[in-house]
Amino acid sequence: MLKNLIIFFLAGLVPALSIANIINLSDDAPKVYIVKKGDTLWDIAGLYFEKPWHWPSLWNNNPNIHDPNLIFPGDRLQLSFKNGNPILIRTKGKSEGQTWPINGAPESVLRQYLTYDTLILKAKLHSVPRVLGSQDGWSYLSTRAPFYVDLPIKDQDWFVYRTGNQFERQFNGETIQMVSLKKIAKAKLNRTLAEISEMQLIEQTQEVRPNDILLPAVGKKTGSIFYPRPAPLGTIGNMVGHLYGSKYVGLRQIVVLDLGLKDGLSAGDTLSAQLPGSSLKGGKGVMRYTKDIDTVHERVVTQLPPYTAGTLLVIHSYPYFSLAMVAESKQPLSAPMKVISVGG
Repeated sequence: MLKNLIIFFLAGLVPALSIANIINLSDDAPKVYIVKKGDTLWDIAGLYFEKPWHWPSLWNNNPNIHDPNLIFPGDRLQLSFKNGNPILIRTKGKSEGQTWPINGAPESVLRQYLTYDTLILKAKLHSVPRVLGSQDGWSYLSTRAPFYVDLPIKDQDWFVYRTGNQFERQFNGETIQMVSLKKIAKAKLNRTLAEISEMQLIEQTQEVRPNDILLPAVGKKTGSIFYPRPAPLGTIGNMVGHLYGSKYVGLRQIVVLDLGLKDGLSAGDTLSAQLPGSSLKGGKGVMRYTKDIDTVHERVVTQLPPYTAGTLLVIHSYPYFSLAMVAESKQPLSAPMKVISVGG
């Protein structure tokens, strides 16, 4: 059984929700919770709420919490109530060897998809270095011999990528195209020649091939800390595909949305992946699904409402597209799917 609690969101913390919202706090929400290494804000929010994007409400009535992002492994979270509203009291604990805050999504996901560029404007592909090949003429390159790229370059450390899927959308009458990139190797510069450069592979997850592209190595980073919250009210877009082309995706896999910073979407925003409801034809007492109808002469008399098939958590936004993690899934998801801002 869930308690219905009225929580008032602070102005500016969740701009889209400036009015009272009914929050479902679980009866079995832990009175005390010690944050563990590997926890995410989404996971912890799920301990307290039926809908994890209500997470910010626990901090709103607690003036001692200045930054809800900064929660560390070892911290003690105590559930309390103030004027009938639930709050969390954070007591700093032993760090368990981790000195950075927990994030909205698992570190493994962020490291894989935010440490390196995973989408690039198609127009930029013409200006980046491309693998030419090696002196021995092999189609697949390894760390055994130097290889060459088609531009003179200066940076010492590079990542090698394989291009993947192309994603397209219209924005203000302009066609925006981006291409997914999958990191497959790391290389270093041996020497720069007049019009080309000699490189050496230093590590790889698969063979490098001619026409693979190179981008400067950016070092280890996991993006800024974010916490789950509803996407701005009225947000409507589409899940346009899996980052690397899978037809179906499930929990904690990454999808591409045709919404981005230009649409007001940013890391931490939560959206609902929607499927259309079934259509039925026929008269009262003889209603049938449209897929069971052989004739085109019967009109649709009932259209069932759309329903939520999963919840997506945005982990990175580009100007016109975003990467989102499947945070919850009732069934395998497959593009194209409509996405909307989550309900209260």
